[in-house]
Amino acid sequence: MKKMLVTIGMVGVMALTAATAFAWGPGMGRGFGPNPGMADVNLSPEQVEKIQKIQADRYAEMAPVRTEMFTKRTELQNLFREPVLDQAKIVAKQKEMTTLQAQMQVKALATRTAVAETLTPEQRAQMPAFGPGMGPGAGSERGMRRMMMGPRMGFGPRW
Repeated sequence: MKKMLVTIGMVGVMALTAATAFAWGPGMGRGFGPNPGMADVNLSPEQVEKIQKIQADRYAEMAPVRTEMFTKRTELQNLFREPVLDQAKIVAKQKEMTTLQAQMQVKALATRTAVAETLTPEQRAQMPAFGPGMGPGAGSERGMRRMMMGPRMGFGPRW
């Protein structure tokens, strides 16, 4: 009886592990590669290679900035947990985070420009007007919320 329970437990653990391994599902997964909006552009193998290199370089370049951003976010959260809130420290930490966010946006724009420069004018003309990999309305906060949660979902009361 004990062996059977152990066997059932092991099978259950293996099933849960397999479920998390396959949780990403088919299709576009994590990793580098052209954005989904570029699927209809017919990239050459050389262009794909260049784009992957641009993306990998940016990812490596931004790793310390992402780490610093995570650290600043944790520090800000800790400031809010203090028994007595220090408004000046909170504002200063938020400004540091805003500076990092601006730096990340500048790098993202430079990467997007570098990727666009690898495309021919005809390929650029085929790109969606709202940017590679983005859906309609994604340029606004409301559009992003719609894409992520649906048109009527969100936080707060509904009256």
